[in-house]
Amino acid sequence: MNEEINKTRGGAGRGQGRKALKPGEATVPVVIRMAGSQKDKLKGLGGPQWVRDRIDEAPDPEKK
Repeated sequence: MNEEINKTRGGAGRGQGRKALKPGEATVPVVIRMAGSQKDKLKGLGGPQWVRDRIDEAPDPEKK
């Protein structure tokens, strides 16, 4: 195979991967356990975005 062709292919691409939800803030995985029916309901409610919205809307428990 021609080695010059191989040098122009592959490698990391700019702008690849999941975009940040909030600029400058990294996301972390969180695992919770629930029943299958609850998982189905969560998906119908909007999944992870729905959970994030509820957390953002809730009062901060440390500011009481």
